Amino acid sequence: MANDDLASLLKAFDAIPREARKAIPAAINKGAGELLARMQYLAPDDTGELKRSIKKTELNELAVRVGSDDPNAQYQEYGVLHHGDTNRSANSQPWFWPSVNTLKKRVRSRVDRAISKAVKEAFK
Repeated sequence: MANDDLASLLKAFDAIPREARKAIPAAINKGAGELLARMQYLAPDDTGELKRSIKKTELNELAVRVGSDDPNAQYQEYGVLHHGDTNRSANSQPWFWPSVNTLKKRVRSRVDRAISKAVKEAFK
């Protein structure tokens, strides 16, 4: 289903003239940069490994992945259960979802404005 959504988005994107659509990837990259900075700010700083592992990867002109390839990142985000513990969240240090949830609306609005502007300029 996600591939169908991406395919339809790319098809619609191709309908916008090249000059007008240059601002859209810039808005996406700016949002990804903000997300990267927020994640690095919220990541626990015990050894610094997690902060250094958070990266922004451009998948194509309309998709950017921000996250960590550190296998221990999920344990920082969600915590772990130790023998006899019943509360996993007691030792979690969330950094991923708080970043996403606080910036999602702002980034989406920026991208929506860039798309609207590109379409208006293309079809004046």
